[in-house]
Amino acid sequence: MSARPPLARAVGDSGLWHRPRDLDRITHGLLLMSLLLTAWAGLCWLARQPALGIDQVRVAAAPVHVTQRQVEDVVRRELRGTFFTIDLEASRRAFARLPWVREATVARRWPATLEVQITEYEAIAAWQDGGLVDRDGAVFQGAGDAELPVFGGPYGSSRLVAQRYAAARDALARVGLTPRAIELSPRHAWSIELKEGPRIELGRASDLAPLQRFLAVYPQAVAPLLPQVSHIDLRYRNGFALRGSDGKPLLPGGKTDPAATPRKA
Repeated sequence: MSARPPLARAVGDSGLWHRPRDLDRITHGLLLMSLLLTAWAGLCWLARQPALGIDQVRVAAAPVHVTQRQVEDVVRRELRGTFFTIDLEASRRAFARLPWVREATVARRWPATLEVQITEYEAIAAWQDGGLVDRDGAVFQGAGDAELPVFGGPYGSSRLVAQRYAAARDALARVGLTPRAIELSPRHAWSIELKEGPRIELGRASDLAPLQRFLAVYPQAVAPLLPQVSHIDLRYRNGFALRGSDGKPLLPGGKTDPAATPRKA
């Protein structure tokens, strides 16, 4: 019988089946992987069991405008899964879609509670085409019983209108007047309606300089006539005009000029 060639003998003796330590390591590795996969499958199965469901949805601080019924509707229609499988981001978006909600956060609280934190808008005005305006000038959907001023303007101008309103409100308050509405026309002309009745036309002024000049003489020159004034026109370089309810200019003493032709506001 002839002996194996040296090369064949070397290859055969160095094969995997002739290295028990390597075989043991591979066997242990496969066993560990099998155990890990089994454990993972068991955890996935356990996480989906109804016994680990959400038993309570708790709103961290009671909101002013969002009702308990609205929260319950979101829970019933939108929330899916158990304590471990519920999609927190999807749940957050569901609560954030509620009227008056500016921001919502959702977190798990062991063992079976979902905690919701709701931040609401703070409305300062109603928007002319529907909705409300918050302190930052954002238009949002909501309804309330509070009496609010009315803002109006082209699409995307709500922030600018809110800023102009705040400045005008502070200036008018110094002489005891209150704005009820403010509007920016499509041609970028400003007008303010007062709670006291008159409408102030500021035109395309880029600031409140015309209003400030008017308010400087208002207490002596205009305040006594205010019940008769329907329009205050500040669209003049060096002055202003007052018009009565008939549209005619008001003369000193509160009389109207019968020969004057009413000017369109």
